[in-house]
Amino acid sequence: MPSVTLGFIDPRDSWHLVSHLFPDKVGGRPAWLALSHLPGDLECPHCHHRMVFLLQLYSPLDDREDCFHRMLFVFMCKNGSCFLPQNGVKTRPFRVFRSQLPKENPYYSSKPPSESEEVTKESMMELFRSGKAPTVGLTENLCPVCGCPGTKCCVNCNKAYYCSKEHQVIHWKQNHKIYCPDYDYLAEMFQSNSFLLPEFSLASETLDRDGEDTTEVYSSDDECNYEVVEDSEFSSADKEEFKALEEASCKETQEDRYFNRFKEILRKEPDQVVRFDRGGVPLWATPTPIIPPPCVRCGGKRIFEFQVCYHLLLFYFCCVLAFLLQITPQLLSYLKLDKVGEASPDFATVYVFTCENSCPLAFSGGRDNTTTETYVEEFVTFDSVP
Repeated sequence: MPSVTLGFIDPRDSWHLVSHLFPDKVGGRPAWLALSHLPGDLECPHCHHRMVFLLQLYSPLDDREDCFHRMLFVFMCKNGSCFLPQNGVKTRPFRVFRSQLPKENPYYSSKPPSESEEVTKESMMELFRSGKAPTVGLTENLCPVCGCPGTKCCVNCNKAYYCSKEHQVIHWKQNHKIYCPDYDYLAEMFQSNSFLLPEFSLASETLDRDGEDTTEVYSSDDECNYEVVEDSEFSSADKEEFKALEEASCKETQEDRYFNRFKEILRKEPDQVVRFDRGGVPLWATPTPIIPPPCVRCGGKRIFEFQVCYHLLLFYFCCVLAFLLQITPQLLSYLKLDKVGEASPDFATVYVFTCENSCPLAFSGGRDNTTTETYVEEFVTFDSVP
């Protein structure tokens, strides 16, 4: 049985989690891989508020020259009501994007990055300003609140760009009202704010799955071999009602057993927040199968790549919502998503599926070529807590 790679929260300073070091990380601003033609429309399709960056995973493909660098970026809505079904239909409070580059590209050196543990925020800023290290903050107009593309310019300084009026208000209250004339994106790129999730590195560890039985252990015959008693005292309507109750009871039992098994397996490594197994089988939280749609670019099959465990939320937020994002429940407290009196994001696990071919992007190599495509959207969905 193949192995799965687990991701664990690892505290680290923000200046160690920058683009040219290709970090695995959660929270903060995205450390974009391709430094141009960034995805721009990151609005929740339900509440229309801006989505927040959740995590990114570095996942190069060794057998592909055009995937020498490969990164997946996940965004989520912070509005808990967007995690609830609407008119019986599952919502889409997450989005995921894939970016990939060849070894020779216009952004990064072909030599492996070197990082000193002694690097400071000031020394990293100097690398950016001198051009010795690449940063999207010097090539694109980024919103200082979320780190995503900004199209709305401050009319006072004509320097700060925002993705939305909402983020312009946040930034104005934070410090822009005071420092407007002297605004400098790089000076604020390592500062947190009320919108961002707390930032951490992700440390990885390979798990031998021989000790994990993730095969499906339930069949429709396990608990559903019921029989309607033939009795003249029961009408046809009574029999149908009895049958419906038996079926509902069977389904409830299946869901409970699936979820209990899901929690039991996670409990073996209770600090895991991500499970990576490209081409493998997810650790399902419910018996409902998920069939991802084909790739929007090439029409090819999508395969499972990783899942986020509710432990991430527990890690971020204080165990109030113990089952959110299959990113650990603690994540909710740390990420400040557990708001008193308001619905918070709530889920058991988040599944990410990507193109099996990791189909090539229309990368021309030029920053200003409008046909260049450096990011493509993939498929992400989630299971709620049964």
